[in-house]
Amino acid sequence: MRCTILAIPLLLACVPVRAAEAPPAERPLRIGAVNIVRVFDELEEKVDMNAELRQLEEKRGVRLRELGDRVQEFEGKAKLLRPESAEAKENAKLLEDVSREFRSYRDATEDHLYNKLYDFTLGIYKKIRDEVQDCAREAGYDAVLRTRETDVGDLDQTLRPRTRYVELNRRIDAQGVLYHSPALDFTDAIIKRLNDKYQRAKADKERLHPIKPPAPVPEEKAPEKGKAKEPPK
Repeated sequence: MRCTILAIPLLLACVPVRAAEAPPAERPLRIGAVNIVRVFDELEEKVDMNAELRQLEEKRGVRLRELGDRVQEFEGKAKLLRPESAEAKENAKLLEDVSREFRSYRDATEDHLYNKLYDFTLGIYKKIRDEVQDCAREAGYDAVLRTRETDVGDLDQTLRPRTRYVELNRRIDAQGVLYHSPALDFTDAIIKRLNDKYQRAKADKERLHPIKPPAPVPEEKAPEKGKAKEPPK
């Protein structure tokens, strides 16, 4: 019995003691930050689109002024005519026609402008989102925060108090991130990547579809010597 008892500690001493396994070290969480508003503002594609929209607005404004002047012309004429006269009735019909044309053109062109703005904004947002995701995967970010400028109180002092108050609350409500280290921000990288892609696409488009220069205006042929130029009929 004594030998058996002594054998137990000896056997236990031969069993290797396993140290407690330490849990694998976790990779630190990586967070990035992008100012979406600044990306929108500094994209070259947006600059070009704004120029195109301004041209459409200027063309629209010219036409609306022309139609508005005609409406005023017929309205002024109506005040000088006898209401029961045939001329007054004809003038009223013309006034209604041009007023209808004014309203139709105004509404149709406004819808066209906002449709273009909607499609452009949606397309740009998708490009920014996809670029942020690609850049985040390449850099090994686990999450990306959408940030904004931190100063919310730089409002126009000439605004009415109620308007300033409403705008201040809107800006505060839009602040999703109250602080982040500047080292987390990769907004500049997103702007550069998107602008580079746009310039390459623009160059390819111009190479495949070069813009033709405007045709020269033909010069008026000089009249033959000794022959007077006939006046226009």
